[in-house]
Amino acid sequence: MVNIVLFGPPGSGKGTIARKLWEKFGIKQVSTGDLLRREILEGTPLGKKVEPILASGKLVDNKIVARVLEKGIRGAKNGFVLDGFPRNGEQAGILEGILAKTGQKIDLVLELVVPDGKIIERLSSRRQCSKCGRVYGLHLPPKKEGVCDECGGKLFQRDDDKPYVIKKRLALYKEETLPLKTYFRKSTRVESIDGAPAIEEVFLAAEKKIASLGK
Repeated sequence: MVNIVLFGPPGSGKGTIARKLWEKFGIKQVSTGDLLRREILEGTPLGKKVEPILASGKLVDNKIVARVLEKGIRGAKNGFVLDGFPRNGEQAGILEGILAKTGQKIDLVLELVVPDGKIIERLSSRRQCSKCGRVYGLHLPPKKEGVCDECGGKLFQRDDDKPYVIKKRLALYKEETLPLKTYFRKSTRVESIDGAPAIEEVFLAAEKKIASLGK
């Protein structure tokens, strides 16, 4: 059992790596962004509340995020991998409280390092299924353009994947999230890998970092 925080800017590949870890090792992927977007796709009251916030590139209220996060990590028998959380000091404190409440701890913080130009290229080409929420992009294109492989739903570009919003998200990441590396290093092992190559290469590097935990 291992609990991991995937750390990196938007579009660095956190979601893809988290999904692969879940598929191969059973380490549950917990993405607050995906959980919130699921609420939007299902048209729930919570989804209607957070939709304009996500579309503007801003952060959702931490109380709402805490609710979906705690729900997401409970019952993770083989551990979990946090994808996109925490994003600021307040959220780091929320995570600390949830971990204390559930009797768990973070074993590894894995940072994916990717240049801004690559991030903008990746995110502006990303498309999401309007029915099941699956995400496609440069390295994971759909078999048929505009159509989801899994459910046949129509693919669309999220508002927060448009270039002007991406730049705002990157600036926010550097201002509020990147400094958390110092916070994590006080109590947790932090490792960095290059997130720019093909996803298979990045995943292999991530596997090696996780395997080294027992050494």
